[in-house]
Amino acid sequence: MSGSTDPGLIILAGIHPLIAEDSRLRAHSIPGPTQYELVASTADELSLLPLVNRLKPHFVLLDLLHTSSLQTIPRIMRIHPSSCIVAVTGTRNKDVVAAALSSGASGVLYRTDVSAELLDAIRTMKSGRRFLSSAFSSKATSPVVDDHRLQAGDISSLDELIMRLTLRGYPASRIARALGLSVRTVRLSIDFLKQFYGVRTKQELKEYATAVFCRS
Repeated sequence: MSGSTDPGLIILAGIHPLIAEDSRLRAHSIPGPTQYELVASTADELSLLPLVNRLKPHFVLLDLLHTSSLQTIPRIMRIHPSSCIVAVTGTRNKDVVAAALSSGASGVLYRTDVSAELLDAIRTMKSGRRFLSSAFSSKATSPVVDDHRLQAGDISSLDELIMRLTLRGYPASRIARALGLSVRTVRLSIDFLKQFYGVRTKQELKEYATAVFCRS
């Protein structure tokens, strides 16, 4: 990737606002010479393609749920060939992953792992390799993560994301819509987190989450 393009510019196309917000906060907390700017967009081609042409990002996260066709991927690349396209999906179907890669995607992220794995995906693709979420691996190895994540303990990336969104005051119903889960699943995750960290109430969990995730 060469040229005058800002290497820190990422378009989030069709990514739910709660996931986009969490990704933005994580990106800004990562130390290093490159500061990433995340720009939200719809996945609709009529809006997305002109935005790509104007901003010329190095990375485009494209949620397949909101994309009319996988042909959006090669169309983005025709407009800006040096862009790395990352397909985002909520299914672990290997055919979907293969189709996204064959269409020209440089990586595939599982929807609930976007914010947890985004920076690792960027590092991998910048080195010229493809990236697949750990959700697609039979071994399910964990990605490289920052110190804040390590302090969270041995919880899944989904539980951690639910914990972070709960910390910001979002109700279970809104978190469920953002992640494509049932409200019951989100509430079960919150109950698990309370048990895991030895707290009794949702407020105590939020106080614990503040201590874990919001240290400078």
